[in-house]
Amino acid sequence: MIFPEEYKTIGWTEANRETPDSRKKIYFLSKYVLEKTDAGFNLYEIEHEGSGFLRNPVNSVLIADSEEIIFCPEELNIKNRTFLIEAADQLLREENKRRQNINSNSKSKPAKKSATTVVFKGFDKHLTFVKDPDVSEILEIEVIDVFPPSPPWLSNCIKRMNVANLFGDLQIKFTDKLVDLSIHQSDKTIYPCHSSGLKGKFLDSDKLDEKEDAWLLVGCDTSKKIIETLYPNLKYDFIDMCPMRSKLTKPDKPFIMRCCKSENSSNIVEINGQTGVIVHWGAGEWQIAESVRKLAIELRKE
Repeated sequence: MIFPEEYKTIGWTEANRETPDSRKKIYFLSKYVLEKTDAGFNLYEIEHEGSGFLRNPVNSVLIADSEEIIFCPEELNIKNRTFLIEAADQLLREENKRRQNINSNSKSKPAKKSATTVVFKGFDKHLTFVKDPDVSEILEIEVIDVFPPSPPWLSNCIKRMNVANLFGDLQIKFTDKLVDLSIHQSDKTIYPCHSSGLKGKFLDSDKLDEKEDAWLLVGCDTSKKIIETLYPNLKYDFIDMCPMRSKLTKPDKPFIMRCCKSENSSNIVEINGQTGVIVHWGAGEWQIAESVRKLAIELRKE
């Protein structure tokens, strides 16, 4: 797949257009040139030499011609790499299926080559392209969270930021792995916080009777320390919901999850053979966005 990191590396020209500069200098950032012709676009990879803003081109390689390139007529946000890769893949599949039908039904005309490249125009009128899109190069990050309360904060936060294209340059996508805490609720279940709205008792708002038995604590080490401090004689069973240890939150992919311990915040960790990042239970959008970016950079290194 060829998909330039920045569209500032893509030059644009028009075939047979008269210009004042007969020396054919090229801008120093240009690595590719899109040439507009009557037939469409040709795409070249360019080498240049010299110094300064305008340099001497020394070599150009045609990497896709007008028959191989299709143009997306809709103006899009071309800073969203994940969306463009998936869009290019879909557009090329549809176009090549159409061409196959034409080729199979036409015996008089020469067969048309397969399309390999999509040129996109942004809202700001700049151009970019994706050649031979490969959706496997999109990093998939698992968002591990619990509910209620609903919607789960971490999952909802990432969805909102993703819609706002905060992660557009990272070439990532997200899938949810959500654990429903209500499966444990009962009159004898103890949860850390009443905000969940679950049926049971809550460490932050209820008084527990130490003389009763058959209690079930659904929480983590912090909850366990609190209950043992407040009720040293209470007899209870314990379901450990610490996302770093629970079987229910075991990651299957690179991941992001929440933890109530501040010392774990922003740490890159490995669980079940998967690399992930931890954010604090009460982390806001900015901290979460920074952690996602940190994880994506770490995964690209791997």
